[in-house]
Amino acid sequence: MRESGYYSYVVGELPEGCKLCVKGAKLVLFTTGICPRDCYYCPLSPWRRGDVVYANERPVNEKREILEEARIQEALGAGVTGGDPLARLDRTVGYIKLLKENFGKEFHIHLYTTGALATGKTLEKLYDAGLDEIRFHPDLFNPKSKLFQREIENIKNARDFDWEFGGEVPSIPGQGDRIKWYAGFLDSIGAKFLNINELEFSETNLRALFDRGFKPVSNESSAIKGSLELGIQILEWGEKNTNLNYHLCTARLKDAVQLRNRLKRMARNVARQYQEMTEDGTLRFGVAEYEDLEELYSLLVEEAGVPEEWLYVNKKKKRIEMPEEVALEIVDAIEGDVRFYIIEEYPTWDRIEVERIPLQR
Repeated sequence: MRESGYYSYVVGELPEGCKLCVKGAKLVLFTTGICPRDCYYCPLSPWRRGDVVYANERPVNEKREILEEARIQEALGAGVTGGDPLARLDRTVGYIKLLKENFGKEFHIHLYTTGALATGKTLEKLYDAGLDEIRFHPDLFNPKSKLFQREIENIKNARDFDWEFGGEVPSIPGQGDRIKWYAGFLDSIGAKFLNINELEFSETNLRALFDRGFKPVSNESSAIKGSLELGIQILEWGEKNTNLNYHLCTARLKDAVQLRNRLKRMARNVARQYQEMTEDGTLRFGVAEYEDLEELYSLLVEEAGVPEEWLYVNKKKKRIEMPEEVALEIVDAIEGDVRFYIIEEYPTWDRIEVERIPLQR
């Protein structure tokens, strides 16, 4: 076992999908929130718990929006997820074909599934569409269920196709023996890898995890206490007892590496001239807010002498945007109720604001 250099741990080789993911080069293609299971630890947000489609943070209504988002990100591949993408098989197959046709065979696509719907015919459709890698997450922690037995039988179907296949499960404290059993099963059927994810609190699983006695690592972290340690134990065990490749994907990797790198790739393509890209991939700029944007625009151009090409009227957010340096320079030149701020936001479709600094006169 070794450290990956991405705040994660590896035995053997990273799956190809993970290699692109840590570079921020994987489009996250969410094809449906429908799933045959209802896992208590599922982190899925409330607005995705339905039959909806997203490309990264962008809601998708037309196929072209998927391609646009992939180009903005400079994506080299896609991770198809849900819910369970197989719950909307035709849609998922269509999207895989769309990406391959537009970006070429080398555009690497991996997919996550429970396995409940992964019949031989279903997997054949995915393979024929161009899927490169498939990751199974069976109902491992409810082994007596009929659903789990069906999932395990279906996973064996993946051996019939020339792709990489393996498993991906959360590291749940107290469930180490079940994860080791799954690793042994995957090894016995010729799978290539098992990815283990550090378990985290989310808005939707918070109560269920607390009710089961789980605690966060600290007040500043969403990671579950004991999850990382269990993951490391499993990798050490797996290195000695199986032939699988392992990747322990940590909460820190997702935030400090994967997200940060994806934001940088996107920021290069969406930043306007007045927006500065930070080291974290966010966009930083100045804004002026006032009830009457037309009046504000006139004040900035005619009274403060700001060149028009430095200003952008954002009607949706009811503000005028400009370079940070301009906002700092003119804040004292405009009287009245005009409010100036330095804004930092994600370059994603939803443009989440991560910092707002008011400028004092």
